[in-house]
Amino acid sequence: MNATPKFAFDSPEEAIDALSRRIGTTGVQRVEIGESHDSLRSLHRRVLATPILADRDSPAADVSAMDGYAIRESDLLKEGPIKVTGESVPGSPPPSASDTGVIRIFTGAIVPVGCDRVIQREHTEETAPASASDSHSLGQIQWTDQAKSITAGANIRRQGENLSAGSIAVEAGLELTSPRLAALTNFGVQQVDLHKPVRVAVLTTGDELASGTAPDQSPLPPWRIRNSNASALLGLLTNQPWIDCAPPMHAVDEPAALLTAVQHAIEHHDVVLMTGGVSMGDYDYVPRILRESGAETVFHKLPLRPGKPILGAVHQSDSKSTLILGLPGNPVSATMGARRFAMPLIRKLAGMTNWEEFPPLVMLEEVSEKTLPLHWLRGVRLTQPGLAALVIGKGSGDVATLAGTDGFIEMPPHANHAGPWPYFAW
Repeated sequence: MNATPKFAFDSPEEAIDALSRRIGTTGVQRVEIGESHDSLRSLHRRVLATPILADRDSPAADVSAMDGYAIRESDLLKEGPIKVTGESVPGSPPPSASDTGVIRIFTGAIVPVGCDRVIQREHTEETAPASASDSHSLGQIQWTDQAKSITAGANIRRQGENLSAGSIAVEAGLELTSPRLAALTNFGVQQVDLHKPVRVAVLTTGDELASGTAPDQSPLPPWRIRNSNASALLGLLTNQPWIDCAPPMHAVDEPAALLTAVQHAIEHHDVVLMTGGVSMGDYDYVPRILRESGAETVFHKLPLRPGKPILGAVHQSDSKSTLILGLPGNPVSATMGARRFAMPLIRKLAGMTNWEEFPPLVMLEEVSEKTLPLHWLRGVRLTQPGLAALVIGKGSGDVATLAGTDGFIEMPPHANHAGPWPYFAW
């Protein structure tokens, strides 16, 4: 009877965590912020290396939360029509409070000194000026019963109630999303420290691959295949402002050539994603070549389908640590493995505080009786929010079926129920 195989880690989470503890973050660059939209656009979704601080209180003064009238408590004792003696409008200094009348105020305008509450316009009875030609009159008001119940402090946003000057407005380690760009502008930030994008190398291996990533127009012999793995990995990595992905490289199944390619990739990049050459065949040189390059293999093989031969390693030098993932050459294994293992670790290198994944959960429409003693990554298609259908392929080389998926779920060993299961979108 065959013994249960031994693995360095029992789950993808444990393997990812082990690699994460061996890598740091990229360096920091200071970026001057111009006034153009292009300047802000270039910051979108970059990762903050130092926090954004408030340069002043927010709000910078007591402001009105309503359109209405800024008053003192004594103004509520006035009977009969009360004169409107001035207006406080956004973007202008407020007028002085009057002993003979009240101040009309608009949302966002500064509350005049001495006023302790704002009465909404709907809680007053307003009288227009006697004539349209009377430009000096702002009309009159009378209080309703509701107005007299408005308490001190009502409808006023106090100075600094959102944030006080010098406080952290946006924490380090976060992407500059739309709301965070708004905070950056709101607090007058002129320069910002960002983590440098993670430099990622894609290195495919194998004599069977046709050269290049573009489709070859000439007929291919049946023993050659096009490099779909390079295209899949580029699809995952591009359009992420915190990733700098180099043009894909390829190495043939020859140890000296592979070692040269690996050493070059390690020297010039923060992450090396390799496909092929990680199994136990006579031409699977990657584990040996990584040892010769000085990399530490953290795991080789996991209880996983597809992608059981996956290899995780780290190369440490005086200047940096380079993450290396050896993915199986089969397209389904390579694509799912890159999405499941590489993407969270690249976020860690990019300086993101919340780099770990918290995938949404989906239920399966139908479940087969088959189970595996492994963590099973299974392609699915979303049919409605929170619900997915399994997309059953013909194996790890079935690119056509993979193309029909929206992502995949991860099922633990021996599981076969409907879920909910963590869902990893492409």
